[in-house]
Amino acid sequence: MRLPFLAPVVPPHVFCLLEDGVTYARVRRDPAGFEEARHFRYPANSVGRETPEAPVVTREAIAEAVKAARALSGGRLTRASVLFPDAWAKVLAVELEAPITADKAGTDMLLWKLKKLLPPSTGELVLLHHAMPALDGENRVLVVATPRATLDAIERAFDEVGVRIGYLAPASVALFQGLAPALASAASGDYAVLHRTERALSFLIGRGAQAIFFRQRPPEEDEDHDREARLSLSYYVERLKGPGLAAVFVHDEREGGTLENLASFPVRPVKIDGRLFEADPGFDEKIAARPELLAGFAAVYGYGRS
Repeated sequence: MRLPFLAPVVPPHVFCLLEDGVTYARVRRDPAGFEEARHFRYPANSVGRETPEAPVVTREAIAEAVKAARALSGGRLTRASVLFPDAWAKVLAVELEAPITADKAGTDMLLWKLKKLLPPSTGELVLLHHAMPALDGENRVLVVATPRATLDAIERAFDEVGVRIGYLAPASVALFQGLAPALASAASGDYAVLHRTERALSFLIGRGAQAIFFRQRPPEEDEDHDREARLSLSYYVERLKGPGLAAVFVHDEREGGTLENLASFPVRPVKIDGRLFEADPGFDEKIAARPELLAGFAAVYGYGRS
């Protein structure tokens, strides 16, 4: 798995894997926008599961998208960024008894902690972790835990069609890390980011380019999002001694999503749109048609170089 907590070489070609298909885009950074954007449904039986928590993508699932992308790029597709659904991994903040270390002992400590938090059927995990600011005196780590079977299958599928993956991460991780500098600049203070897909709701509070609070879980149809927001804000104020949010940004991938209407925040939530990046006129229209493209754009825009 390509490390999203470091500064990778992020190709402008992006494949956003979804539950039912894959969306390809070629991202342009200046002016911000998309050279190409196409969606392809998976062929029948081309995505399986090694365990209930470990989707397995095959070559057949992505072959049509890669063939089209290669034709659109004049045959120059050899490396790509790949994002996958948040629900295919577990992204969570974990509290530890001691500061995390970068060696095997640190990873083993996290694995021991995660065994008590995750279903036993998850199988072998690949972990990426990043220490969060110790604002309350506690040792908190932001962890991305992905089934090894899922990551191996993605890399194998793209390798079989001649594409080397330069960046591989869950969508919400790419969305935050890529857009954090722009969001922090627009907010001029602490800010919240809410990102909802069909199977995951992520709530993050950022300070500069760092996450100081993170919570992710499956969304419920009749869920009281205002109540959830109030609980998270209470933690932010009481435990993290937060001075208050200067801005709240939302990206709702559900059709007819209404996250921007939440009333529990001290400031009115706003949709993330092209004005933040001085994007080209067609940017917002493309995101409205295929909301998963925003995370793909973020991966390239934030720290990519072609």
